[in-house]
Amino acid sequence: MPEVPRPDEVVPTEPQDIDTLKTDTNLVTVPVVATDRGGIYISDLTKEEFEIVEDGVKQEIAFFAQVSAPFHVVLMLDTSASTEDKLNQIKNAAFAFVQQLQNVDRVKVISFDDQVRDLNEFTSDRNTLKDAINKTRPGQGTKVYDAMTLALNSLRTIKGRRAIVIFTDGVDWHSDESTYKGTLRWLDEEGVIVYPIRYDTRAATERIAREQSNEISPTTLPTTDVLRAPPRGTTPTTFPSDNPIPTSGSSKTGPLGLPSAEEIMRRRREQQRDQDQNRYPNPGSSPNEIPNPPSTSRLPSDPPIGTPGTIHRSPRPNDSISAMLDMAYSTADAYLRALADKSGGRLMLADTLGSLPDAFAKIAAELRTQYSIGYYPTKKERDEQYRKIKVTTTRNGVVIRAKPGYQSTDTK
Repeated sequence: MPEVPRPDEVVPTEPQDIDTLKTDTNLVTVPVVATDRGGIYISDLTKEEFEIVEDGVKQEIAFFAQVSAPFHVVLMLDTSASTEDKLNQIKNAAFAFVQQLQNVDRVKVISFDDQVRDLNEFTSDRNTLKDAINKTRPGQGTKVYDAMTLALNSLRTIKGRRAIVIFTDGVDWHSDESTYKGTLRWLDEEGVIVYPIRYDTRAATERIAREQSNEISPTTLPTTDVLRAPPRGTTPTTFPSDNPIPTSGSSKTGPLGLPSAEEIMRRRREQQRDQDQNRYPNPGSSPNEIPNPPSTSRLPSDPPIGTPGTIHRSPRPNDSISAMLDMAYSTADAYLRALADKSGGRLMLADTLGSLPDAFAKIAAELRTQYSIGYYPTKKERDEQYRKIKVTTTRNGVVIRAKPGYQSTDTK
């Protein structure tokens, strides 16, 4: 297997372009991207040129990190079986991304499949990062939510500019501790910008599922390159959900050990009916609230922020395998879109690996020209309400992109 190059590089002393007044757990941090109307990044704005309001009330800027301040970046690589024959391309593109960051930016590499692997501490040493990237090996299944929790947790105590770049198809089959809504809610509390790069594995997954469903008897649960058999004493693999679908009693099992499409839809209707609408509103109530995983609807066809084209999936045969995969991939698409929208990031499409280097290059360029602004809300109550944020600048002709708000969570 070819290794990515090992450049000789001297890491300079880290600049201190961070203006902060005090430290407090109630600080709300907002990553900000500024461009002109033609999309060219603007990197010379000052603290005095920014204004920020929360629920219509102007806030005092207490923290400001300029574009030359160091970044802490978590680079997350999906190494599930669907990437096995493409892993060398992914490694090379990932290391090319690292090389495009500033010399003082610190990077942590996390790979995930049916396991989540923390491959290194934050470092700006390119040789260490090269070694970490080359440690990635293909596995089975995918723990997207558990991996996101590890990434967010690793950034939680770090001050300054922070980002997560995640390359994945977004489908979660095996997370043990974390959930769709839980990771999005945690993201609300952190000033971390997220850049998902979506790699489409839908066709390959369906092909394998159909091939193997024709080879097994109804009483046999296979071990496949897409879905792993459950450990003894545990329930079989379930459709991605905050509430796993039981597979005992009256539950019906479909191909590959997944619940049948009928069972998935029945359980999903029950879950949605029983949800607390005040705490977890439905997606249609506000574009800024934590969305529930979709049931049978396809992701809206409007273009992802900052990317050409649309997320569009061709119609599939109307059977159990297609129904299950349609729901899984619809959930995945919605999750990746929510990660970007709620954090102020961009969803990039790399459905062919030939477009992966370009996606990484666009993200690296944006990270090099991103500000971070923090403030202490004038409304002190932690009332579990969603608060809208609007960042503007007094400089004419500048377009601002920032996260739209956050959940005011009681941290006691």
